[in-house]
Amino acid sequence: MAITINVPKKITTGFVVATDHVPDEVSIAIRQRFSGGDALEIAERLGTARLEVAEHRAEDSPWDLSQVTGHDIDDIERARHADRHIGVTSTLPVSDLPTGVHLARATAKAIAESVCGVPVDLDLDQVLPAIPRERDSGFVLADDWLGTSLPPYRNAGRCTAADDDVDGCSCVELVTRGLRRFGLPELELVDVGCAHDLAALNVLRATAQRLLPLGKHAGEHVLPSEYSLAGEDFAAFWGGTEPAWDDGPVPVRLSEAADDRLRIRPPDDFPGTLNEWLWDELPPVLHEMLSYDPDETPRPD
Repeated sequence: MAITINVPKKITTGFVVATDHVPDEVSIAIRQRFSGGDALEIAERLGTARLEVAEHRAEDSPWDLSQVTGHDIDDIERARHADRHIGVTSTLPVSDLPTGVHLARATAKAIAESVCGVPVDLDLDQVLPAIPRERDSGFVLADDWLGTSLPPYRNAGRCTAADDDVDGCSCVELVTRGLRRFGLPELELVDVGCAHDLAALNVLRATAQRLLPLGKHAGEHVLPSEYSLAGEDFAAFWGGTEPAWDDGPVPVRLSEAADDRLRIRPPDDFPGTLNEWLWDELPPVLHEMLSYDPDETPRPD
């Protein structure tokens, strides 16, 4: 059965800098950290709906950072307990994607640098990495735009299934965050065995990349119930140009899980379980690729 998604004409995305210090003039602090084309773009947008900056005392702030997550405990605590919030909000036509959200995030990072603050991605509810991962080649979805990570079940001792038991558990539920700011529904893959969590995560990544171009075109889009993921899709997620695998495409089945969320499952003609599909039917790279080195071809860890 085909699925219809509606890409809105406009999207809103936001970032917050949590800080104890606010510059006398935020716009000057922003402009001092950009040059060339980015400086011109930001100067043109600043103060409009495409790039609004507002400062609040944390106790009066419209942004709740109490549940912010991240990789650095100190940054998380600083974000949760800062005295001031500087918000960067962009309301953009989808034709301005991904440039508009890229500039909004860059602006938030520039403000954070100027005030020694902690930048937070509101769509992910997550502290942005201290070291920028954007590259000269432009927008790449893997550059911390997709808020999905592996759960720590096995490491925390919550799962006792054997590593070689294909259907030993169904602990893992993966749901993306952040696709909505590209006009797209979020994706989920649930009831996954711990042994296949990385493969499931990479299926989500490749599917998100496959759907990403639709977000630039407002209106209804009719999706086939089965999508074919190619090696080029997974490579493009990381910013690579060479296909991530040489064999044929991987078919996945899409269904509506909830409002603005799609579920990924094995294709209809696969006779086994979800975990058997993840174990047997995917290219090896999907079981191996966890991260990437910026400006280099993706490679397994």
